[in-house]
Amino acid sequence: MSFAQDFPQQRAIMRVYSAYRVALAGMILIALLFGPANSTLGITAPKWFAIAVTGYVLFATLALIIHTLFSTRYSQTQLFFEFFIDIGVIMLMSYCSGSADSGLPLLLIVTISAASITMPGQLSLAIAALATISAISEVAAHTLSERVSAQRFIVAGMTGTAYFSAAIAIRYLSGRIVKTQQLAERRRGDIEQLSRINQRIVQRMQTGIVVMSQSGQIKLINAAATELLDIPSPVTDNNHYVPPVLIDMARGTGNCSKVINIGSQHLDVHVNMSILEKSSDSDRLLYIENISKINQRAQNLKLASLGRFTASIAHEIRNPLSAISHAAQLLAESPDLPVADQRFAAIIQNNALRMNDIIKNILDLSRGRSSEPVRFNLSSWLQQFLDDWQPTNHTPLDIKIDSKLENDDVNVDRSQLAQIISNIAENGARHGAKSNGRAQLIFRCQKNLSSGAVNLDIIDNGAGIKPEDEDKIFEPFFTTQEQGNGLGLYLCRELCLANQIHIYYRRTEIGESCFRLQFSHPDRGTLAE
Repeated sequence: MSFAQDFPQQRAIMRVYSAYRVALAGMILIALLFGPANSTLGITAPKWFAIAVTGYVLFATLALIIHTLFSTRYSQTQLFFEFFIDIGVIMLMSYCSGSADSGLPLLLIVTISAASITMPGQLSLAIAALATISAISEVAAHTLSERVSAQRFIVAGMTGTAYFSAAIAIRYLSGRIVKTQQLAERRRGDIEQLSRINQRIVQRMQTGIVVMSQSGQIKLINAAATELLDIPSPVTDNNHYVPPVLIDMARGTGNCSKVINIGSQHLDVHVNMSILEKSSDSDRLLYIENISKINQRAQNLKLASLGRFTASIAHEIRNPLSAISHAAQLLAESPDLPVADQRFAAIIQNNALRMNDIIKNILDLSRGRSSEPVRFNLSSWLQQFLDDWQPTNHTPLDIKIDSKLENDDVNVDRSQLAQIISNIAENGARHGAKSNGRAQLIFRCQKNLSSGAVNLDIIDNGAGIKPEDEDKIFEPFFTTQEQGNGLGLYLCRELCLANQIHIYYRRTEIGESCFRLQFSHPDRGTLAE
């Protein structure tokens, strides 16, 4: 029978056995010095017994120091030598005691047990064999100086049987214990691996997961929840708390579900809270879903069917629309056309162009290709893009790029990002020039504290969007401009969703009009909420 004994366990066993050896040697020495005069210890050869027990005390003390202070691995020779000395010294003291009543040979059972636990099977049986031979030899040695009864040989043989029985039994039990421990270690490793896998799955889930106490103290939170709740990540201590509205939910005594508006982005989220244990003061488990995105998807399904229908008739509208525009252009060029009629011809041309833009945007949506994301540095790409870009109406414009990030990599489709920024910048330049005579655009890159991804703020000096219209600007066909078609920002939002970018309107700290593009993390690729 063989099994692998770990060194820390082997060292711990030898420490305990060394302490036992010191205690045993010390007690024998005390019994020799202060014991009764008729004691059997050392009765035959007191001088040799005193030398043996004194040497044993010194050896036991030295062995305890070695096993306690030094952590080098044991060789089988070293262990065998220690147990060999134990057998030799104890049997010598037994011989010096002369009588079979000393009971010293029985002390070797502990030595044999320790050897069976710490040494391979063959060596442990060799120790038992040496102890048996020593027991029989000790009786045989007495026959040289005195007459010994045959019963003492029988006792020595039974003692040897006890040695082998103890060695085999301890060996078997130790093997079972070690195998059980190894199985437990493997199971622990499997559980730890499963725990790491579960943790990774939870962190990558799009649904926010929070485990918190009744007082709102966060015990576990994933990346999606930190983004939805605007909690700085990573959460590495117990000093983070959920928003007060969730603490109010946790004060209830049962499971509950609620839709709340939360965070600086004012997202509508559905919170499903359950109590982990039966007691009301146990931890709470929260599932947080962004229903704003769910509502967007529902609206996208409706608009997809509408887009397919409109795209099918867009081509049929374009042909007569081109004819109307061309006829209006020829009519306006007629020298005999009165001034009032020229104005009507101009109105026809302007509205024909507007209708053509609406059809073009609808066709772009219906033909929308899949995004082809590429990882690149946003600041460098933005500088190159703005060097080539100019507003269509040649509005006087000042552009500034504000980025102090060492790493502002994003993973999106370049052409679609160019279309998004071009549309937003075009609107900002138009409104800035209208309000101040000269437009000003600031492109500011900064880190998202909760996700570690990049945020791009596009700030203009226009009047901005009215608070009552902020929730409507991304709806199709909603516009506040007489010449607008209401599809520009809707198209931007659709392209953002295709590239896992969250777009929303906000005001800066000093009240400037700002559109924020919140990119997903370039490594995780999680959808921005």
